[in-house]
Amino acid sequence: MISSLRIAGLGLLLTAAVSCQQKPADQSAAPGPSAAPVAANAAPAVATDTPDSAPLPAPPDSALTQKVQEPRLNDVYVVTYQPAGGNEQRYFFYRVSAIKPKSVDLLPARQESTDPRADVSAAGFFTDKPLTYTRAEALELMQEQPGDVQHTRLIGIRRE
Repeated sequence: MISSLRIAGLGLLLTAAVSCQQKPADQSAAPGPSAAPVAANAAPAVATDTPDSAPLPAPPDSALTQKVQEPRLNDVYVVTYQPAGGNEQRYFFYRVSAIKPKSVDLLPARQESTDPRADVSAAGFFTDKPLTYTRAEALELMQEQPGDVQHTRLIGIRRE
């Protein structure tokens, strides 16, 4: 239950960030070809016995799972979502700011991007207000939660 509320809060945070964001001067950069492999690597949906049931989600990427289970300071979490009323993919970022035995602190970005490879190195790109996730909650970020109209999920971790 708490996890569902956290995911709903994440969706609200993303919505607020999108609403408050100022558009950068250069928006001519279109998403590169790396946005497509996510769908290409996903397992095909499997039908269940009940016609009204939704397809089963694709199994999580094992390399991504390992990175979530073994976070490193300054890892950048790449989250995909669809803004309300749209079908285009947007991306949001979180930076690991603290690692504790049972939790991880993530700093949310101040703005979204249309490119999952966006440069997040600028000073002030991330807020200074961490969101604390238990290790189990961090793993749940990899799966879209039931009822999430923005289809939010973690699709990658950038590690340097």
